[in-house]
Amino acid sequence: MSGSVPSCRSPSELVRTASDVERNLHRQLVLENIEFLIDTLTAEHIRGQRFPPVGCPRSTPENLARNRSKSESSCRYEAIERDGGEADDECPCNDPLIDSDDPLDAVSAVVLGSDTIPPSERFFDRIPRKTVSNIRDEHGTWEDIEALARDDLEEALQIASPRKGISDERVDRLETLLETVRETHYTEGVTLRGFSRVQYTNYVKFLQTVPGIEEGDAWWLLQTAFDKPVWPADPLVDELLLTLGLLSPREYAGSPDRRTDLEDELIDRQIPVLYRALATHAVSSGTDACSENCEIRKFLLTHRLREQRKEHEGPSVVDLFAGAGGLSHGLSQAGYRIDWAIDVEPDAVATYRLNHPEIPHKNVVCGDVREIDLPAEIRKVVPEPDLIVGGPPCQSLSQAGFRSRRAKDENYSVLDDERTSLYTRYVEAVSELRPKAIIMENVEGMVNKVGNTDIRVIDLIIEDLNSIGEQGEGYQVEFCLQDMTELGIPQERERVLLVGIRDDLVENDDEVEDLLNGLSRTGSERSILHGLSGLPRLRRGEGGRVLAEMGRGNRSHYVKEHALQEGTDICFNHQAREHPMDKDRILFEEGLDPGDTGWDIKFDSDGEYAQYIEYDVGTAENPRFRDKYRKLVWSEPSPTIVAHLAKDANGFVLPDYYEQARPDPDRADPKRNRGITPREAARLQSFPDDYIFLGSFTSWFRQIGNAVPPVAGKVLGEELSPVVMSESESTIQNTGGLPVKEVASDD
Repeated sequence: MSGSVPSCRSPSELVRTASDVERNLHRQLVLENIEFLIDTLTAEHIRGQRFPPVGCPRSTPENLARNRSKSESSCRYEAIERDGGEADDECPCNDPLIDSDDPLDAVSAVVLGSDTIPPSERFFDRIPRKTVSNIRDEHGTWEDIEALARDDLEEALQIASPRKGISDERVDRLETLLETVRETHYTEGVTLRGFSRVQYTNYVKFLQTVPGIEEGDAWWLLQTAFDKPVWPADPLVDELLLTLGLLSPREYAGSPDRRTDLEDELIDRQIPVLYRALATHAVSSGTDACSENCEIRKFLLTHRLREQRKEHEGPSVVDLFAGAGGLSHGLSQAGYRIDWAIDVEPDAVATYRLNHPEIPHKNVVCGDVREIDLPAEIRKVVPEPDLIVGGPPCQSLSQAGFRSRRAKDENYSVLDDERTSLYTRYVEAVSELRPKAIIMENVEGMVNKVGNTDIRVIDLIIEDLNSIGEQGEGYQVEFCLQDMTELGIPQERERVLLVGIRDDLVENDDEVEDLLNGLSRTGSERSILHGLSGLPRLRRGEGGRVLAEMGRGNRSHYVKEHALQEGTDICFNHQAREHPMDKDRILFEEGLDPGDTGWDIKFDSDGEYAQYIEYDVGTAENPRFRDKYRKLVWSEPSPTIVAHLAKDANGFVLPDYYEQARPDPDRADPKRNRGITPREAARLQSFPDDYIFLGSFTSWFRQIGNAVPPVAGKVLGEELSPVVMSESESTIQNTGGLPVKEVASDD
């Protein structure tokens, strides 16, 4: 990238430049991943060593009175700790009113608190809440406090306040509040427990009769004290909603008392947690990207729009069967411009869109290549792409998938599997668009003979590509079976790489073959130990979507060379399985030594643990499924990261770091013998740590296992760059479809 458009003066002005399509698709992406956003906001706040906000949704009096389980309404500051969210007795938010039994406590704190501040800042007005907690501890119920004489009440408040000097005005306010509560027909006595079931507006009208409570305060109290799923309007929160794309400029310009549209689109339990998280970010970090490495930047519509309005240079790329975007990411690092991509998996498309903000949402299509006119759709964005890449789904060609399907259907044939022929859509796109070069990646099954035939799928693909030359300019095409460790990736992953260069750009008969032969990179750091350098070392069941920490210690050359840990100070997708089955834990901790498989336990030991291998491993002479259980070796590369990790991680058991990698008996813990996490799998695939995978826990694994390692994409891009960068005229300065300096408004 080089050059940029002058940024707009405000987020509101910037968001107005977005098309309805971009804004609506981004809104959908954010709403579908609200939990991830909440955890990221919370982790960022903790990582900044800032004091947590008050008003924890877990601890509202109404919540506690209903005896909700902590797992249903856990404190987010507790949930993102590495213990997996198991609730402790004490909430880490340290709200002085954490054990409040009466909504009147929080109402009194507002009366005693700062004047005319927005609701978002109430989350950090701790002193009056501490005052209320102290006076309740000393004097008991509000009935008892209301019975105090005026002078005694003032003295009690002075003693209770951490900051001396309670004003007469605030003493008067509290007196008025207590009198109003005693006289109201909504409750009996001086309490707001058991407030009559009335419309939310009646709560607000009642609270506004008390001096010191503005309308915004009343709606905030309705959420934080009475546990109602309402969204108070607030200038700071609203501006952050605008930058996130959750409010349109038209909605933002309105002045409602609450945001009922958000209340309708969110689950009730999400409303107070998200509101508090956004308010916290708005107060402590601002209402837009707080820095270049702002942890929530990828969720911000404003960040996307700024990225899309930069002048993107480099050869244009179309990515078919794009998955989560590993190949695209690597090519981007090599200086390419990704203009259009497609995949059929919704989670993978969501991940791709989030991590490639420079590409408009509409140019990352979720769809089946068999059901759309690929060339026509691509030409709408880039008439002449320089490079078409892709990896057609490989399940039909993988050895594990083939074994599974043959077990269910003896007549199964790879050639009859409709997924095998998906590559034809790729070839058709190449035939019509005639890019300068092509890249295809797939499993090694492509070069194996199918069944009892002499047919190889790779030969069918090359034959189809060669036929393009009969219609005009053809391609010089070659393939290789590439071990990814030779590219510097700490993973023994053999993949077929097919590369083609258009005939008019080829200078000699061996050009593509020479290119493939030149892919290998030297380097000794290709072990699991180097790959996982700097990640938190979890025990079973620890971790989650987001952790507010990174690991300690030096980073390996592999991590530094590929800048894997840049762009974030927190840890995404680092969640370890519980492994609840006793037999698995016994095998992990006692039965398996590093390098051992289930077959070794059955045939290569004294048989002590053979009873725990409850599947067919074949015989000593003819092994079967020997890697269904396998313990990894820290000093060696990882086996191939596979999508099967979504089902279990028994074939990827990571030994305790402090027992095997860096022996330290005082720190060794058998609970660290567990399956690898999605983040660890992503590291071994060479994804950077700020690459966020959306969807479910199992979906993270599928996306990572199916991906092309980004480093492989970068290496391929660098080798092809002399060809595709020559006389490249395909340039899109603003992939949003607008002239760079034009501002479009829907208002």
